[in-house]
Amino acid sequence: MRSTRPLRRRSLWRASALAALMLTLSCSSGTAQHVAVDPAPPPETPPPDGRPVISVIAPAGSQLDGMLESLRVELSDDYRVTISPLRVEESSPDNVGRIVARDRPRAVVLVNNSTVLLYRNWARTTPTPPVALILMASFAEELQRTVPNSVAISYEVPAVTAMVGLRTLGLDVRRVGVVYRQGFARHIARQEDLMQVEKLTFVREELSNKPHVQDLRAALVNLHRAEVDAIWLPNDNGLLSPAFLTNVWLPYVDRLDAPVVVAVRSLVNEHAEFGTFAAIPDTQALAVQAADLLYELAEEDWKLRASDVRLPISVKRLVDVRLARRFGLDSSQFGQVDFLIGR
Repeated sequence: MRSTRPLRRRSLWRASALAALMLTLSCSSGTAQHVAVDPAPPPETPPPDGRPVISVIAPAGSQLDGMLESLRVELSDDYRVTISPLRVEESSPDNVGRIVARDRPRAVVLVNNSTVLLYRNWARTTPTPPVALILMASFAEELQRTVPNSVAISYEVPAVTAMVGLRTLGLDVRRVGVVYRQGFARHIARQEDLMQVEKLTFVREELSNKPHVQDLRAALVNLHRAEVDAIWLPNDNGLLSPAFLTNVWLPYVDRLDAPVVVAVRSLVNEHAEFGTFAAIPDTQALAVQAADLLYELAEEDWKLRASDVRLPISVKRLVDVRLARRFGLDSSQFGQVDFLIGR
């Protein structure tokens, strides 16, 4: 029998490359890795310039600096924007409470799942928490419903947008395979509703909320047998653990005979050879959209008429050139893609 050791070593190397990049995902629900100083005690008097405050709470990390500075600039004529980085793994809901007490903000902007969860735990103990805007958080639709007095801008680009982008590269996409955990069934159903206008359908493989390696492996085998045109992978860290990457995704992705469409920039990586195509929010446009939403809330005197989650208004597209050619995508159309990986 032929030895599989060299193939195993290659999968481990690709998994290591992918896992290292995933540590930097700005929308991850994991903890921040950078050291930050917890907020100072609240001041005794309001800021001297008299502008009302918008508080931004985010994990420390330079990958967020550009978006946060853009948001500050967009609001600076009318608001003083405070940015409070947290060392999330060492923070608590009390830290959030101190930020709110210090700033007395008209609204709080929450960046990343981990800061949203801290804020949620504090807000649930407070009779009148300020209005909160959730940004750059995975599965914002599900998360927003659990946060009192909040709205959100989704960080996931709809699957239909990604598939239409793939079609512009010459792939006749009709049947899209998707593997997801049971807890995200409502999210998948909403995505499927949006896809119908483009005559796209999902071939679903639903797993338990705590799947085993063999469960994911069987799901990918089923999608291969179903001869789907592409695989769409939601941004669920529960299906992207090191064990799943090493033992399932990377060994099987070459056998699927279909491009994998991902929702995170880091998953399109020439060393890992995993995601073929991605559609992700334009973070600069996201800052403008967030500022516009905050001005809308100000016009309503910071009172929510209805909780809602908005889709990102601008999208960036990425393609792994080598994988794209493997799957027969039209290289003459690569000019329509924002970022070419491994060209």
